Amino acid sequence: MSFLFALTFLTRIPVPIQLKYNEELAAKSMGYYPLVGMIIGIILVLLDKILSLVFPLNIVNVMLLLVLVYLSGGLHLDGFMDTMDGIFSGRNREKIMDIMHDSRVGSFGVIAFFLLFLLKFNSLTVISGVIRIPALILMPTISRWFIVFIAYNYPTAPSSKLGKSFAIYLTRKQVFLSSLWVVVIIIVLNYYFQFSYYFSFILLIIPLILVVFFTNSINKKIGGMTGDIYGAINEITEVLVLLILIGLDLLMVS
Repeated sequence: MSFLFALTFLTRIPVPIQLKYNEELAAKSMGYYPLVGMIIGIILVLLDKILSLVFPLNIVNVMLLLVLVYLSGGLHLDGFMDTMDGIFSGRNREKIMDIMHDSRVGSFGVIAFFLLFLLKFNSLTVISGVIRIPALILMPTISRWFIVFIAYNYPTAPSSKLGKSFAIYLTRKQVFLSSLWVVVIIIVLNYYFQFSYYFSFILLIIPLILVVFFTNSINKKIGGMTGDIYGAINEITEVLVLLILIGLDLLMVS
């Protein structure tokens, strides 16, 4: 039940039963976030293989990004843009929260979205060969694990709605389960694609440092996390995973 809720909440993938929302189930479902990320990644891999038979790489990458946005319903991307509008507004805490809650997208959000898309698109263009499949799977997997990690380790902002309902019922059990899924997925990628454990370790450590730095900065500005910030963390982590993979691949070649 928790897995199906996570699948329903994080994606547009249909499930065989209709689930009613409740805060406790929402929190329990977070233990399956990386698994849902892996499913998204597998869909991207399959589409990448099929589309590559017909279209050039640039077109394939645009289509993959469109599918990624569609599968998530734009949930995290919306949070990313709202967060960028708020934190770059230069306003006080209350005004930042008002901006983040505003359904309209401001100039900072649009600029941030454009730069994010460019980074993802160009990163996918560079990533090819043996690391492409692990990249497409780990990008949505690790990013969704970070949502769980941050939700558990940081308080929610006083005016947060979605983020608060998740964090209240979130326990170590969900953090452990989500972490276990990440480990299992990394082991599978190593077994089937010889993806280095060393690479996997770096893909977790470097984003962890950067995301914690980003989260600490947000925490000082508004006094906690929100659902929008979780979305921003997801989007930022996806880009970091791709960029770090590119750097690691270039280092290995040289």
